[in-house]
Amino acid sequence: MDWIDIQVEKIRKKIQNSSLLQAAVWYFLFYAGMAAVCSALTIRVFRRWMRLWNQGVLDLSPVQGEFLLFLSQWCAYVWLMFWMILMLRAFYKNRLKKPLSILKNGVTEIKSQNLAFVLDYPSEDEMGDLCRSFEELRQYLIVQYEEMWKKIEEQKQLNAAFAHDLRTPLTVLKGYSEFLARYLPKGKVSQEKMQEILELMTGQLERLTAFSKTMKAVRSLDEYPVQREETEILHLYRVIQGIAEALNLGGEVTLSLEKPSWEDENKTGFLDENIILEVLDNVLSNAIRFAHSGISITLETEATEEGLFLLLYVEDDGPGFSQGELKQAVQPYYTEVLEGEHFGIGLHICSMLCRVHGGTFSIANRMDGKGAIVSASFRISE
Repeated sequence: MDWIDIQVEKIRKKIQNSSLLQAAVWYFLFYAGMAAVCSALTIRVFRRWMRLWNQGVLDLSPVQGEFLLFLSQWCAYVWLMFWMILMLRAFYKNRLKKPLSILKNGVTEIKSQNLAFVLDYPSEDEMGDLCRSFEELRQYLIVQYEEMWKKIEEQKQLNAAFAHDLRTPLTVLKGYSEFLARYLPKGKVSQEKMQEILELMTGQLERLTAFSKTMKAVRSLDEYPVQREETEILHLYRVIQGIAEALNLGGEVTLSLEKPSWEDENKTGFLDENIILEVLDNVLSNAIRFAHSGISITLETEATEEGLFLLLYVEDDGPGFSQGELKQAVQPYYTEVLEGEHFGIGLHICSMLCRVHGGTFSIANRMDGKGAIVSASFRISE
């Protein structure tokens, strides 16, 4: 029996893996043979009855005799129809029902936007090929959905970055505007101070214009263009000094800028001022939210084997970073406490911008345990 079972299983698998046309031929031959056998047996029985009736052994009325004659002539067609119906039912059940059900369930899952399923039909026939093609389509859709969500996520980051980075320049402009509105009518603003404030406000407006153009051109933060220009470090220091001064106007937190340690006032570097100021804006935005009373900004340069780097440090006297923030704060949209318009993306933007400028970005708590310190580096050598 084991040998017979093995042979039957081989035949079954061979038929299962044959094409639909070949399988239909096998099914037709088998069920047509069954119809032929049944027809032959039925005709033989009817003819015997007819012979017995003619011999007078079987007592039948003329009508019954004619009916037996009719059945003997047409029983082959009746049996053929009967077995063809069984053939179609068996063919559908064995070769079409399962793959069609699998495909239908797959379509239902895709309609419900669920691609976490596997479409498997182990057969070498056309339905198996169709199911495998559908599985390839499912995998292709997964890749496309991932690409689409990636693009959506990048667009969200760009939108969040745009909204996030507008705040500091606007705050600077607002601070200087309020300062001029308050003291200019009283004659307390000198001509030199007025010129300085106007230059700083113009610089912030130019930053907003440049940033707006950049956001229209790039599709993700990774594509953020770096436009290096040879710039005096002292000029950058004075721009940061002006930002700190504007943020101090009417603010509850005092910003201080440490005096630079370099001796050469004409020291220059090849840098993108907008990128550096964007990083500073984001860091200050977070520091101001958490600082109790003061924020310290330090600007330094460091020469290494890899080139000349500009170092930017921002320290505050707030509660510092939690353990969760130290591990994940630079991830996009991470925030332990959602507050108002805080997108949880500022430090992530800083990390991306430092990277495209050839530097690094890191966060830590101060050694004395009284606040946080953020460090950013930018490669400023050719």
